[in-house]
Amino acid sequence: MLKSIQTKLVIIYILLILLAMEFVGVYLLQSLEKYHIKNFSTYLNGQAQIISNLLSRYLREEKKIEEIQVIVKDYIKQISPTVECMLVLDDKSTVIASTNEELYPRGKKVLQPELVKASFGQVGEEIRMDSTKGTRYEYLAYPIKDNNRVLGIVYLISPMESIYDTLNEIKTILFTATLIALLITGFLGYSLSKTITGPIQEVTNKAALLAEGNFDQKIEVKSKDEIGKLTEMFNFLAGRLKETLEQISEEKNKMEAIFKNMADGVIALDKDGEVIYVNPAAFRLLEIEEENSYETLGQRLREDLKLNLKNEMEAQKDLMVKINNSILKVIIAPMKREDKSAGFILILHDITKEQKLEEMRREFVANVSHELRTPLTTIKSYTETLLDGALKDDQVSWQFLNVINEEADRMTRIVNDLLELSRLDNKEVRFNKSAINLAYVLSSAVSKMRVNADKKGVKLFWEIKEDAPLCFADSDKMEQVFQNILSNAIKYTPSGGSITVRLWDEDNYVFTSVKDTGIGIPKEDLPRIFERFYRVDKTRSREFGGTGLGLSIAKEIVKAHEGEIEIKSEVGKGTEVIVKIPAIV
Repeated sequence: MLKSIQTKLVIIYILLILLAMEFVGVYLLQSLEKYHIKNFSTYLNGQAQIISNLLSRYLREEKKIEEIQVIVKDYIKQISPTVECMLVLDDKSTVIASTNEELYPRGKKVLQPELVKASFGQVGEEIRMDSTKGTRYEYLAYPIKDNNRVLGIVYLISPMESIYDTLNEIKTILFTATLIALLITGFLGYSLSKTITGPIQEVTNKAALLAEGNFDQKIEVKSKDEIGKLTEMFNFLAGRLKETLEQISEEKNKMEAIFKNMADGVIALDKDGEVIYVNPAAFRLLEIEEENSYETLGQRLREDLKLNLKNEMEAQKDLMVKINNSILKVIIAPMKREDKSAGFILILHDITKEQKLEEMRREFVANVSHELRTPLTTIKSYTETLLDGALKDDQVSWQFLNVINEEADRMTRIVNDLLELSRLDNKEVRFNKSAINLAYVLSSAVSKMRVNADKKGVKLFWEIKEDAPLCFADSDKMEQVFQNILSNAIKYTPSGGSITVRLWDEDNYVFTSVKDTGIGIPKEDLPRIFERFYRVDKTRSREFGGTGLGLSIAKEIVKAHEGEIEIKSEVGKGTEVIVKIPAIV
């Protein structure tokens, strides 16, 4: 029975109401008790003060006991039945006058904590239970003073049963109200829980049908509360589940189409190494007819790949396999389900082209060797000629040594450029970036290259915006870029030509442009102009002393600054190199 949500809700509602009523009742009774006791105490203090002031003159010099007795008996009639007994005691707590002479005869010494306190000039007040009557009493001892001297004590004894009778009546009312509230709560809780559990039961039944594969389930929405939202969400879930399964089916068909048409081969195997799926590319790469069975394919894999697929693998594994004229890279990755092996996936990738690219890389190394061997050969042959006796001829030796020096410089430039490119490729170059003004860097590069331009008879013009935004860049590296670009412009601009250098800012970028009137670059060569050792005209490039690496280095440096470099050129009309560097916003 307690497993039912409806029963649990009713019990929870009843317990909550019971807890709330008990809390309110206790708090209310305590507050009322404090309130009544405080009012009662205030009343007694007021009466005690009045009688104290009235009796003080009878106790100053000679105690007029008879008059005090008459005053006490007359006053008790006014405040009875609130005060049951009134005593007047001297400063030694001895009874002078009493309204109850049987219990408190004249001359009797009364010792109570409140009287001791009053004898020292303070108001003493205590609430005690009378064990014989079973009634609570408040005992108030009020000092009668003459200035700071205690002349006597007014002692009031008052029953408090009226207060507690009132509190008991309130308790009865609260208990009755609690019972009525619990009955109403039980009825309302049952009705409310039924409105909640009814739709939930309907959702449960519909969910069972969904689990059986019947996705055309709809529940009527009868409200706009949370239950209504649950119903709407169930209807939405049923629709989405149906759509999702349809999408999964579509995705499965797509994946099958992808696997069938992809260039890489895919082979799926179970945990025992048996083939469970193969795409056409795998048959093609392994040069096996698709008609052959999976068992034949598994045998071929064991023979060609030398794999024992029954052994579990925890991590991915790569193999290189040669099939006739093709080279295959085989990636073997384990499939896992809940940390258990579920099989393996083999990806067959034809890397024949990559191997050819590797050969091209080796050719690049060979070209580098050739570039270095040429000056070395020249140096070697000229040195041998000098050693064979040409050194004695001053004119010939000077000419040969000059050639050796130039070839050594050329070889040094090639090696330095290669080393710098290697460091840039491997991210080993440390850039000392700071906030700099590229206008100053460009001006410095122009000043240093101006001598070379003047020697060749090339005019230099510049339009540099000196108040351009700052850039976060390495000053030395950027100057190297500008010098490389200017050096190329001077080399390939004939005497009488001109070079225009500009710097401006636009859209949070700083642009620099070096435009010459040189020989230009053919359109078909522009896409390869930044390749290493690429020369438009190798003969002419060697004539100008170039290594074919300057622009490659410049591009890598600009790229490291998150910038861009672009070349525009036309044969016979000149070339423009534009560098774009982000400005500090």
